Amino acid sequence: MPTQIALGHIEAHEKLTARLFVQPSSESGYIDCGNVADYKHAPEKQYKTRMVAEGGFRRVNDEQLDTVHDRWEFTLDEMDVFNHRLLHLAQSPASVSQAAATAPAGTASITGIKKGRCYFAGAVGLNTVVVKKGVTTLVEGTDYTIDLNTGVLTILATGSTLTDGDDISLTFGNAAQTFESYTANSQVLFRGAVRILETNQFSGVPLREISFTGCLTVTAWPEQTGEFGKYTVRATPTSAPTIKRRYQP
Repeated sequence: MPTQIALGHIEAHEKLTARLFVQPSSESGYIDCGNVADYKHAPEKQYKTRMVAEGGFRRVNDEQLDTVHDRWEFTLDEMDVFNHRLLHLAQSPASVSQAAATAPAGTASITGIKKGRCYFAGAVGLNTVVVKKGVTTLVEGTDYTIDLNTGVLTILATGSTLTDGDDISLTFGNAAQTFESYTANSQVLFRGAVRILETNQFSGVPLREISFTGCLTVTAWPEQTGEFGKYTVRATPTSAPTIKRRYQP
């Protein structure tokens, strides 16, 4: 019969990894938040002290725990749709499509240009671009440069055909592309059911399972320093957590 993990057992020396799962309110199924690079249980406690007077001075008579603010913090380094929503405090994304166009079906007009400035064609993945001032076809590399991938047109300051204030037109083809469109800063807290699975190197069965109803907030945003962009997410219970700890096998 399995017994509880006791002092002296190898699994009593904890070196754990964890996985964070979230079920947003009113949604079905849990979302895996991805690889956890680091995490910690970081509860905040507030104490109240009671004093008594004795011999002309006051000393502590009693100290009691007054407030417990339980929380777990996770350092993540994977970015999916849900984690992207967390970072940008965004609502669920909408799908936005860019239809494929064969040149010269794609068109754009830019008015009042200024030499040396950049302008957007309004589409990405361009091909076969033609830029004109009226009926005059401009020369790439002399009058302008264009990044076909981003659709960014740069008017060269050294060109002689264009002057500040001119209007130009573009015709082009472009590839089909689908985007996720978010409205940021529209959802401060992400509420729902949270489940944390803690696993050690001795068994594939979780050593602990922690579940609660609570909220997620981002406390540190990614810094692109040459490594994976890491960010910190805090899970705060709004109900008393339920913790299951595995017996030793």
